[in-house]
Amino acid sequence: MTNPPPPSSSEPTDRATSRARLRLNQSLAIEGLPSSLSALATGQVYAVYASRSPARDALFWKTAANALQTPVTVISTRSAEDVTHGLRQHGMDIDHAGAVHPKANVCSLHLPPDRDGCDVLMESLQALSAQCSTPASQFLVEGVAACFAWQDRAALIRQGAALAGWCAQTRHTVLLVMLPPLVEHSGDFRPLNDFQIQFAGAAQLVHEQGEFRWEVAFWRDHRGALSANESIPLRFSGHDHRLVAVLDADQEGSESIGMLAPDESVVMVAHGAVARERVVPKGWQVLPDNDALTSAASRAVAATVILHYGINESLATLAKQVNFLRRQCGKALKILIREDNVSIRYELLMLTLGANAIIPRSMPMAQVEIAVDGVQGQLFSRPVPDDYRSALSAAMRDSTTGYVPAHRFIQLVREAVERSRPIRLPNVLLRLPLERDVASIDALQACRVRRTGDLCTASGDSLYVFFFACHVEYAGQAMEKVFERPLSELFRGELRCGDRETIYSTLDGLAEEIAELPPPDYTGLVAPAEPVAPLMEVAEPNADSESISDAKPGVLPILAAADTLGVATAATRRPPRPASLPLKVQR
Repeated sequence: MTNPPPPSSSEPTDRATSRARLRLNQSLAIEGLPSSLSALATGQVYAVYASRSPARDALFWKTAANALQTPVTVISTRSAEDVTHGLRQHGMDIDHAGAVHPKANVCSLHLPPDRDGCDVLMESLQALSAQCSTPASQFLVEGVAACFAWQDRAALIRQGAALAGWCAQTRHTVLLVMLPPLVEHSGDFRPLNDFQIQFAGAAQLVHEQGEFRWEVAFWRDHRGALSANESIPLRFSGHDHRLVAVLDADQEGSESIGMLAPDESVVMVAHGAVARERVVPKGWQVLPDNDALTSAASRAVAATVILHYGINESLATLAKQVNFLRRQCGKALKILIREDNVSIRYELLMLTLGANAIIPRSMPMAQVEIAVDGVQGQLFSRPVPDDYRSALSAAMRDSTTGYVPAHRFIQLVREAVERSRPIRLPNVLLRLPLERDVASIDALQACRVRRTGDLCTASGDSLYVFFFACHVEYAGQAMEKVFERPLSELFRGELRCGDRETIYSTLDGLAEEIAELPPPDYTGLVAPAEPVAPLMEVAEPNADSESISDAKPGVLPILAAADTLGVATAATRRPPRPASLPLKVQR
């Protein structure tokens, strides 16, 4: 009897190489992530819960692209064209000859509406295992949340156990990347405990405060080591947009570790913001107007958005767009507003609603580019108001403008200051002592207040002027515009009150003064103010009140937000700063 020839020496080597390559690729494609939180054990089920996002695409398709060099099966509920596109974006062109392993499979799964989704999934896995999959190989499955009975606890337990049992029997590894509807709509994670009770790992890819994080509930690696309750920040590589784990907290803000999102280098700008420029920086995306820009940017994560504010722009609409983008896109989005031919006097309002910065109208394009570079990598840290209408209402000025009697002046100023507190709008109250040869009526007639909400009155030997939404540093410029005569001819000096305490203290003194000696009422002697047209309204003129009340986050027009204005933390407040600034040398 002839003995069979000994096995070729290359056969064991080939098997060893094949097994080594298989083990090498049984992990998630997150660079720098420890194997204890990314390795996949043979014959186990792992679940990753993630909504559709650049991070989920990078995780799944990059993992699939790497694994397709080994005997692996990739399944997605997306169309065949979308599957091919997703792989190609992450470095794998399956249409190219020899790009994938001969025993690798790429499938698009269709779920019939008249059949149980879990049955369809299990039958597909079994058919692929029996017909074309390599024993003990991986199955990477994406977008199959609709296959499971999330509202039926008993059925969900059975489905999870059946999947885990099938993997243990066939020695296949299954990675599920999906987002259950109940998590997406209500944030309820409790049913997941029943579903994943027999799995080897469960993690969530979350987008929190502008960054993606790898949140591990529990994870058992290929060596059987168990890890639990881990949270690791993620970034995107600037080269190929793969996910990178940030394990060193001290370097979390470093540019060398990557980007917050693949679109971090994208700059989108409204046409009006660059209409006066001869050259627009290369690579900037110019949109027709703020509406088009808001619509396009609503899908961004960490891009830079430059909105336009000109004399024809509604401040209410701009506030709505800023608040919508901040709530919709998260804290990694950079929102800038470039002034055109008019200044925003409600700068703090816009910063409270979600803007990162205001670009002054006098800033040249070279400085604008520097400002854009300066906000890269930033995360918006302020609380975002719940309802931008509430913030606008707080900023709305009383329709009264110009001269009012002293007692009415005290009441209106107090109301304006209180109305400004939620969004910390600055106000200025000035007491202007009159020259000895200047009568109150002469100073009042020289005072031409035009901006709605600005007030003036006279009592005793002083004139009182209130500028709404004005920084104390800019009070001098405001007075020069208001008075038709040189200030040095009318007043001996000035006392500026730029915070609530000093304003109230000055009003209390005025109230005591008029209680002892009521001043004359000059209403009939002072020309009424001609206020400029208001720049903002609580709702647009053609807005439907019912549609406004029923609007929901995520759909323009947006009229609500995620957090409440009441929880906004006040910025560090400056101490009271009354400043006596004489206009000329005292006699």
